[in-house]
Amino acid sequence: MHDEDPGPIVQRLILGERLRALREASGISLEDANAALGWYRGKLSKVEMGTLGTSEKELDTLLRTYTIRGPKAEQVRQLGRDARRRAAPERVSDWAKQYIPLERAATEIRMVYSEIPGMLQTKEYARAQLSRSPVVTAADLDGMATAREERGNRLYSAGAPQVFAVLGEEALLRRVGTHEEMKAQLQRLVEMAELPTVSVRVIPLDNGPYAGLSCPFTLLWIEKARTTIAYVETITGADYIKSVGAYTLAFDQAENDSLSPDDSRKLIENYLGKD
Repeated sequence: MHDEDPGPIVQRLILGERLRALREASGISLEDANAALGWYRGKLSKVEMGTLGTSEKELDTLLRTYTIRGPKAEQVRQLGRDARRRAAPERVSDWAKQYIPLERAATEIRMVYSEIPGMLQTKEYARAQLSRSPVVTAADLDGMATAREERGNRLYSAGAPQVFAVLGEEALLRRVGTHEEMKAQLQRLVEMAELPTVSVRVIPLDNGPYAGLSCPFTLLWIEKARTTIAYVETITGADYIKSVGAYTLAFDQAENDSLSPDDSRKLIENYLGKD
């Protein structure tokens, strides 16, 4: 799966990482490079972080500044061309369009949620949840719900990423959709937890508050770009954060205080057996 074309969004991250390495190898500081290029302060930093693209002319200027020539320069130019392609449409909210290619390219996904996250949802659970959103239209509802289940189906395929999901017990308590739809969702959780690449752990209600449960997030390790990105979604938007230290600590805290995978599965099965 990870030998597939990662798409322009991930290619932009890879290009940024490559340009950072080339700049550092040339011995030029970020400030000096910005000055030499005549760019506004902070522009090159955004390019290296993969949050800002470059034109062909700008990329050529960077390569000249770093005295990169020959095959190495052509490899970087090809990365630039790949990064400038138009991304394929995704059946998600506008602000999440960047997230799906990142999730698809990730080799490890860590998440802390107070509800069942999209990647682990059934179509029916997703539809019931999305139907309560003030920004999702009725016309988009079925397509977005189907897309969430399809994202989860990838976890059953060869080459699936490693997924570590830590859920608050409240995710099992709050009914979304009908009673039968909620039971089907819990059953899917149990099935996914049995996959060799998936870990589902639950934080009991008695364990108190956690930063990750009040501010749910996903950590994506993009091996091809050698970077980790924290994804934090709000009602009307999303943040993509590369300074992930606090999120890594929040994940570790939540995981360390959660039930073991076996005990978590038993707790989910307990809720599954309730009528």
